[in-house]
Amino acid sequence: MSSGIDAPTFDGSVDLLRERIGLADDLDDATIHSFKELMADQADVLPDHFYGRAFEELQVWGHLANASHVANGRDARGRLSADGRAYLRSGAAGE
Repeated sequence: MSSGIDAPTFDGSVDLLRERIGLADDLDDATIHSFKELMADQADVLPDHFYGRAFEELQVWGHLANASHVANGRDARGRLSADGRAYLRSGAAGE
C-alpha cells in the first residue's frame, strides 16, 4: 500500500544536498555544514544511512572541501570544493 508520497531517489537527494551546501556556503563560508540540518525537511523520507552515503558520493566526485568529514550520530558535515561549486554553476545538477 502506498502512502501517496513518492520517496526521493538517492541521486536526486544528493543533488538537492549539493545545492543546499552551496547555498549554505554562500551565506556562511566559515562553517562546515551539517548534512542533517540542511536536509531537515526531508528527514521523514531519507534513511539514516543517507548522510554517510551522500558524503561518500560527493567526496568521490571531488565536490567536498578537505575539511568535510563524517560526524558522530549518523551525520556528515561539509563544504563544497571548487569542483563542487563549478558543478553547480554548470547547471549539471538540474539536468
